[in-house]
Amino acid sequence: MQLKPILRLAAAMLAVAPCWGEWVPAGPWGGSATAVAIDQANPKRMLLGARNSLVYLSEDEGANWRRLNFPRHFLGTVRAVSFDPGNPRVFLAAVTGEQPGFGGVWRSVDGGETWTLPETFQGGSAEALARWGRDPRVMLAGTHQGVWRSEDGGAAWARISQPWNHEMRVVTAVAFDPGNRDVIYAGTPHLPWKSADGGKTWNSIHDGMLDDSDVFSIFVDPERPQRILASACSGIYRSETAGAKWSKFAGIPASHRRTHVIRQHPSQPNVIYAGTTLGLLRSSDGGATFRQLNNLHILSMVFHPADARVVYMATERGGLWRSRDGGVTAEAVNQGFVNRKVLNLASAGGRMYLNTIQDGNDGGVFQSEDGGATWRLAANAARVGDNHLHHLAGHPSEAGVLYAANERRLYRTADGGKAWRPLALPAAGHGRNMRITALALTGSGQGVSILLGTDHGLWRAGSAGTGWTLAGVTRAEKMPRVLSIVSAGERVVVRTTSTLYVSGDAGVSWRPVALLLPTSVIYDIALPAAAGDAMLIATAKGLYASDDGGRTWVQRVDGLEDGTVSTVRFHPGRARSAWLVQFGRLYESKDGGMKWRRVEGGEIAESSIRSLWTGPGDAARIYALTPDIGLFYLEVEQEVELR
Repeated sequence: MQLKPILRLAAAMLAVAPCWGEWVPAGPWGGSATAVAIDQANPKRMLLGARNSLVYLSEDEGANWRRLNFPRHFLGTVRAVSFDPGNPRVFLAAVTGEQPGFGGVWRSVDGGETWTLPETFQGGSAEALARWGRDPRVMLAGTHQGVWRSEDGGAAWARISQPWNHEMRVVTAVAFDPGNRDVIYAGTPHLPWKSADGGKTWNSIHDGMLDDSDVFSIFVDPERPQRILASACSGIYRSETAGAKWSKFAGIPASHRRTHVIRQHPSQPNVIYAGTTLGLLRSSDGGATFRQLNNLHILSMVFHPADARVVYMATERGGLWRSRDGGVTAEAVNQGFVNRKVLNLASAGGRMYLNTIQDGNDGGVFQSEDGGATWRLAANAARVGDNHLHHLAGHPSEAGVLYAANERRLYRTADGGKAWRPLALPAAGHGRNMRITALALTGSGQGVSILLGTDHGLWRAGSAGTGWTLAGVTRAEKMPRVLSIVSAGERVVVRTTSTLYVSGDAGVSWRPVALLLPTSVIYDIALPAAAGDAMLIATAKGLYASDDGGRTWVQRVDGLEDGTVSTVRFHPGRARSAWLVQFGRLYESKDGGMKWRRVEGGEIAESSIRSLWTGPGDAARIYALTPDIGLFYLEVEQEVELR
């Protein structure tokens, strides 16, 4: 009679199963965008291209963006994107590949789910695309192997420039005469060229243009085909004779010579826009004078087909910007678009922070108040005084207290990034020109210390950054180069070029770890929440664990494959819960790393996870840092009873 309740209890316990979501992109939104296009048949739809082989789609005029499944096995830069006006599911992307065999004009016929490089396209890296207005199936591509043409919307291609013409080997801009498909213009790093017979013969057209001008863009007036605009590294030019003679605009400041894109207003021929490295320029008098409207570094520009007052600008570091008043004012429209490298995550007093690099004043240190779901820029490069912060650490108990460093300088802020001050480095007192290689905080309460890894050993100071002392690891090695530091409360592990060291007293004393593997093959180190649990290391040889403080090690293989484990993390708020990434796939352990199971849906499509992060006191999420598409988070499994 008592058996049924026991069976019901056992069944309920066995029915507890993990419940996972999917990786959610969290930004920070923005980064460099290199190409933008609008679907002429449905202006709500837009394509946005970027470096790192990224293509995004918006279906609400840029209010939200979704990353398309563009192949990224070889990284490249998307130089141009295009919709097929006759088929809403056909997209094109011109890509300059960093490795042979990847660059070209890629085509998707299923809305961006899959992409192919047509076999007939042999042009290598592609720089530009153009469609003929009277028949959009007729296209041009400017490539690193000359000019190519398609008669069927990019499905098949044929070269139309002569292979022996080395002056036209690299083509950076292409355009059609709007009334004659056989009249073609091509810009190169060595001036512009023209064909009047569909590409059979070509002539250099540079009379009036400075020698050796890189031509970035060409615009042909649809109403007056004799009028052509061209932008080059030497300035902006106009021809009223179909390229036979050029005159240079005098109203462009010398500092704005690198003009990536030149466009004429769709209905006002005397209004000309120039997208330059230092901002958007606008002329209302046919180019006699120009007015600078913003300071964006513009790479691509497009007008809304139904309202020419709406202008979209793809920019370096700042993502996509939209103006609704002809460029006078502009706003960023990057929700969902990200092309950033997130280097570090940190927590300070319950708030989350991260830092990006190579974003100029559009990047820097970001702050989140909602567990990493959204981010705001707390301090850009100008505010910090540095554009290359490679290290970030947060005070464990004081909100807003952060430390950031590059190779030469260490900074501290006490107000979440509003004001930063440089801290004196130990090198100043020891006469050494040291480089900073790692940064961490250890300890708790009033006993928090800064640990600074350098190429001249490990240094320790109080949280104010004063009183630097040389840590004990240098007694075993003569000024070792520190590669990384991992801390969890009072426990710390330091990896140098030859040895691992552990400390159980916040870095006061150290002992070397017995390890048969060279430290060069160690990619990550995980310290458990409880001091008695096993320490884990992710290596090129797999996962290793030590449950005696590093004295002995054993390889953990249960549930894993042979090969590299790139990152591993314990969760400080969940006893014995750990995660790792192997070959881009996420695995979970609930027993301190003894056994692992693959998490369904734990991959990030067409991307790699550079490192995992888990925050103290936040048991709801784990975070993934990627090399180029920002931060992602995943809701940690919740215990649910299946009925």
